Amino acid sequence: MSDDVLVLRRDDLEGLGLGWAEVVGVLEDAFAQKAAGLVQNPPKPAVYPRADAFINAMPAYLGGSDRTGIKWVSGYEGNRAKGLPYIYGVFLLTDAETGRPLAFIDGTWITEMRTAGVSGVVLRHVECDPRTLAVVGCGVQGRRHLEMFLAERPGIEEVRAYDRAPEATARFLAGAGDRRTLTAGSPEEAVEGADLVLTAVTVRLEPRLTAAGTTEDAVLLPVDYDDAMDPTAARAAASYVVDDLGQYTSFIGEHFDGFPKPGAELADVVSGAFAVPERGRRMFMNLGIAMDDVALGALVYDLARDAGVGLAIDFP
Repeated sequence: MSDDVLVLRRDDLEGLGLGWAEVVGVLEDAFAQKAAGLVQNPPKPAVYPRADAFINAMPAYLGGSDRTGIKWVSGYEGNRAKGLPYIYGVFLLTDAETGRPLAFIDGTWITEMRTAGVSGVVLRHVECDPRTLAVVGCGVQGRRHLEMFLAERPGIEEVRAYDRAPEATARFLAGAGDRRTLTAGSPEEAVEGADLVLTAVTVRLEPRLTAAGTTEDAVLLPVDYDDAMDPTAARAAASYVVDDLGQYTSFIGEHFDGFPKPGAELADVVSGAFAVPERGRRMFMNLGIAMDDVALGALVYDLARDAGVGLAIDFP
């Protein structure tokens, strides 16, 4: 057995040509494994080296596919003023049989893709045919979600957007193609009349969104914890689902004050154990869990090995 460890940079990963259908599919399978009790995914511990920064350690094991790994990922709000990315990360894929390191993978790319991919899993299991998409927070996650939304829901006719940085909004809307677009003057204006809403802010909105202006059957996807959505939006929703109850519970006290108890996990939705109502606003609070990183990291590792992509190094 070779002792090489494969290093996969962003250019390597982008060059694999992975489509959203494949990304969403491998994540959907991970949630199916979770529903079957085959996943170990402890809540992620964090350290806070600066007042506006965090670093998370995120390990997981997927027993159905026998894949394991860990992501070390940071978010530094102050990086924007330095011209640096908000998110940095590295993902380590490990051989589940021996514990041997297999690959060091750009964790920033993994985070971008798997976060939007999990929202794609939601869309595959929720009755909705959105025509108006609203995005509040037009950074990397907003742009990746736009790619995924248009691939998974090509019937979207209008894209509405708000960001506190006008240049970010303009860059985001450039990805909408020939669809109608609206540069909103406020978060409330962005979501008015929308039937699919993504919030992806990094600084808490004041006031937060109640979602009262969305359509009655809107799907709400806050990927920014409780920074954008007011608790009343969750309390008024016909269903409130999270990706992992253990992860969610670990944040209570720091986040989610006033939010209701989630009705189910996303794995329950994927398995069919929980039926999402067809009517009423549906909120999915996907916090981002380590099994997502392992599922996608293992997929790109397999593809890269087959294609001869990446840099193989001797380690240890």
